Amino acid sequence: MKQPSKARLWGAGIVLSAAAVMLSGCGASGSEAVGTAEALYKKKCLSCHGEKLEGRIGPPTNLTQVGAKLTRDQIAGQIAKGGRGMPGFSGSLNETEIGTLADWLAEKK
Repeated sequence: MKQPSKARLWGAGIVLSAAAVMLSGCGASGSEAVGTAEALYKKKCLSCHGEKLEGRIGPPTNLTQVGAKLTRDQIAGQIAKGGRGMPGFSGSLNETEIGTLADWLAEKK
């Protein structure tokens, strides 16, 4: 069996290093997603749910622990379709935006 040359091993190392650098950027996308979720929240949700998710229109609008009460999919459905006094946002938020908000809110436990 032929052994790979040093140049080939070195080239493979460069490819693996580049892949590692690119994948390390995935962590940044998590913080970007949080920033996006917070920006969407401030734009679409703050007026009813408050600056700190505390609820401005009574206890049902408190979202500080919504992830302990509802699943991520239930949260996404509530955002999209509304209900129980909340308007639906599927007309003003796309699926990605709804998913970003639902992921962020599901972490609130």
